[in-house]
Amino acid sequence: MGVLDDKIVIVSGVGPGLGQANARALAREGATVVLAARSAEYLEQIRTEIESAGGHAVCVPTDITDRAQCDALAQQTLDRFGRLDVLVNNAFRMGGFQSFDGADLAKWRKIHEVNVWGSLQLTQACLPALTTTAGAHGDASVVFILSMSQAKIRPDEIDYASSKGALRTAVQGLAYELGPRKVRVNAVAPGWIGGPAVEMYLGWMAQERGVDVSVVRAEREAEIPLREIPPQDDIANSVVFFASPWSRVITGQTLNVNGGEYFG
Repeated sequence: MGVLDDKIVIVSGVGPGLGQANARALAREGATVVLAARSAEYLEQIRTEIESAGGHAVCVPTDITDRAQCDALAQQTLDRFGRLDVLVNNAFRMGGFQSFDGADLAKWRKIHEVNVWGSLQLTQACLPALTTTAGAHGDASVVFILSMSQAKIRPDEIDYASSKGALRTAVQGLAYELGPRKVRVNAVAPGWIGGPAVEMYLGWMAQERGVDVSVVRAEREAEIPLREIPPQDDIANSVVFFASPWSRVITGQTLNVNGGEYFG
């Protein structure tokens, strides 16, 4: 028995990083997970792995920057399962790691198009189904994936950080507006995420400096009070918390899951 038994959950941005970890964690706790991302081939791989582990998942390839595809994702979920309990907005586009002076703001617009407008229009598309579930069962949940970067400012990350900062404000506003409907809206804000992307980055940094990767990893861990880059599976457990009845009376909150690197 899992804390999400019989729940139907959409997860956007199911790629090789936190998205697939979220999907696995939700399925592990009993949810049927609707996997959404642009790559149909990768979605099918994750679906197979989840079902091999005893979970349930279906694939709906979706580009969240296309409103029609967002509407189709919500409708296909309803047509197949008759309800939607949770939406996890995980899809994102990384920044260009450039300073503002001389930056191509058209590239900023593309980042915001995915991170802000894509996530919001998917939420809007799913809202009727979430509202129906909340009316019938007393609870539905939206979880946004934010980033420590919108609070702990680093050079050359304004493009990405500003998009996540906009979403944090949206989380609070949506929580206030949707609270009377019993639709909760919360966010998880990771810092460093232990997984393939960070391992690749640490390896690149080590190569650039001509040192062993353990040196670079130790430097990053020294900035974290728990002295550990949080593994993506542990971060996914926080998403499970906000998706579950354990957080039934929590809304409008952003949970920093970063090993203590930033207190906010």
